[in-house]
Amino acid sequence: MHRRLADEGVSFQLVFEKARRRLAEGLLVQSDHAFAEIAFLTGFSEQSSFTRAFKRWADESPAAFRERHAKA
Repeated sequence: MHRRLADEGVSFQLVFEKARRRLAEGLLVQSDHAFAEIAFLTGFSEQSSFTRAFKRWADESPAAFRERHAKA
């Protein structure tokens, strides 16, 4: 699989991170799961690791993202 991805010009790590980000964003917007639970569901061992990764992906904290996307 790594070789096929390399042939397409992408890495497994890139595909994995994109999937993790989409899952996290969906859970933040469509559920009331706690941040620690979302961290666990997206494969992070600690909430702090999830928060750092999310800030890197979205340039905002998970709390700010959830607030911004809250349904009126």
